[in-house]
Amino acid sequence: MRVVGRIDLTKLAQELRSSGRHDALVKAVDRAAAAGSIREDLRTALDSLRQILVIQNGAPASEIDVSLHAETVLTGALFTQAVVLYARATKTEGDRPRLLGETKLNTKQRLIHDEAMNLRNNVVAHFGRGDTFLDGPLVKEAVVLSLYLDGDRRKKRIGAYTTRAAHKVAFAARLAELVQVRLGEIANRYQRLFDTADFELEAAVASDPDLGRSLPRFAFDADTFCASREAADHLRAQLDADVAQDLDYAVRVPKP
Repeated sequence: MRVVGRIDLTKLAQELRSSGRHDALVKAVDRAAAAGSIREDLRTALDSLRQILVIQNGAPASEIDVSLHAETVLTGALFTQAVVLYARATKTEGDRPRLLGETKLNTKQRLIHDEAMNLRNNVVAHFGRGDTFLDGPLVKEAVVLSLYLDGDRRKKRIGAYTTRAAHKVAFAARLAELVQVRLGEIANRYQRLFDTADFELEAAVASDPDLGRSLPRFAFDADTFCASREAADHLRAQLDADVAQDLDYAVRVPKP
């Protein structure tokens, strides 16, 4: 089987949206794109939580993806990323259609979800100590008055002390279980969303011959899609081998 063309339906949908045409097709493409990016948010969140366990278990530096940083910085960054990505995938509103609600979660899963959202809203996105966190606060502060005796003279000093839990091990484990549940939800809907996009495209082309004739204008262009030549070359190689399915990867972007 030889590929004879690849049409960028996202670009097509952008033009159709601006002209107010084929709304059903535009919505189907938007939801299919959302499914892909939500799944990658959840996958990266799960990878971050698993990486914390690698660090916690004292793995050699060669097994840790990120190097040259203190353990607290690494675990804190990974934990924050996992919380933010989970919240973004399941709750945050914006340009991406929301596909994951809470109605299918059981009571235990809903409590973990609410805990993650509270952490994102009140500790990660805005300063908060996390006093209500089930595993104890993430940040503790103490202003301490120290009293000294220097011979017969009394001296005093006031200082501030802060302790931070870079992450919460028990919560990280609970969140990892919930992320896997949400990935299962997306997996159950994934192919149906793409089938719907294909169905709506066929219907739109059947009712609008000009749309069908315009499709070659929306050929997928790896160079404009990717952030660097390296990324574009990598993607083209996978496209030529016909293995680039639901691909998500990052490459170095050259300095300007």
